[in-house]
Amino acid sequence: MTMADVFSSAHISVHLASDSLIACEVQRRWGLRRLTRTASFSFHRGERSQAMQRLGAWIGDAPARRTLGWVIGPSEAQYFVLPWSPEAVDLSLRDSYARARYEQLYERDARTAAFSFATPAASGEQVVSCIPLALNAELHAHARAAGCTLHSIKPSLVAVWQRFRDVLESEQGTLYLLDGDQQAIVHHNKRRIHHVEVARLRPGLSLREAGAGVLRRFSNLDLPRAATDLQLPRWRGSEEAQDSRYAFALCGAY
Repeated sequence: MTMADVFSSAHISVHLASDSLIACEVQRRWGLRRLTRTASFSFHRGERSQAMQRLGAWIGDAPARRTLGWVIGPSEAQYFVLPWSPEAVDLSLRDSYARARYEQLYERDARTAAFSFATPAASGEQVVSCIPLALNAELHAHARAAGCTLHSIKPSLVAVWQRFRDVLESEQGTLYLLDGDQQAIVHHNKRRIHHVEVARLRPGLSLREAGAGVLRRFSNLDLPRAATDLQLPRWRGSEEAQDSRYAFALCGAY
């Protein structure tokens, strides 16, 4: 092992889309971060095991010191807003309340879902993100098999909101997350998120239909750019990763 290897590490960010795994590798060497590799592994819906294996083999070429983060697209993530958060009172009460709300909204057993909670707004509302418990277990097992430390599993709304928090929490409006043929629509007033809807992407959608306030998009589609679109700065490294399809994976790499 060389001195360069000793001072090298990598973070791999993978976007789980409805039909592909879209991956970016960011290496840190001598304190500098550089985008070094990108890859995409397609699969038929519901049959991603071979794509996961190909991803694992690709990760094997990364430095030995490596972490892995996942950004979960709207095909696998669900969201709802608790009208008030009992978090400050009792965490077990918060969890019970969220599980009851989940079963009411989706008519599914809450024991099949893994929950994560955003910081409550000053007015009390709290966004809850959910992914299937089986998916959560699959991603943990995959990280172990790939020799990675699992750094995070974030639904795409969480990843984008954290990256652009300073912009979004200073305005009222609607955020569109456009991910292939799926979209998440987020209505918010600064830190206060009123409603999140996950739906199929409507062809020819006009942002003017979204409602009042500032209308913003974050997208992995090849669309004409609007002045209010959220955009990531260009990375040093692979030019391929400036392709819009890597947008969510790169957002998770920050």
